Amino acid sequence: MSLTTEQIDELRDQLRSERRRILGNIEALQAEFGSTISEESDEHGLESHLADQGTVTFLRERDLSIEEHEEQLLSEIDAALKRMEDGTYGICEVDGTPIEFERLQALPWARTHIKHATA
Repeated sequence: MSLTTEQIDELRDQLRSERRRILGNIEALQAEFGSTISEESDEHGLESHLADQGTVTFLRERDLSIEEHEEQLLSEIDAALKRMEDGTYGICEVDGTPIEFERLQALPWARTHIKHATA
């Protein structure tokens, strides 16, 4: 069964809301990266102790990993919005059948049925 116009509108709103949230997260993470690691250590009065620098480096790498994940998710959301424009949204990329509305509500950027995603 294909999606109704109301369902597509609901999912589009959900995608746009999630997109705004992710952009905010990325912006906040990038604002934190404005300083160098040595400036960050000095800010916290850590001077140049190796263990403290290791902590700062670990936290920065963690944040970069989070940012990378958010950017990947943003790419998936943009692709889903593009599929909406193209009229191919909600169609499984593996078998060409409609994806269940409940799956799309849970994961609106889904490209396949759950059975294909877990295979």
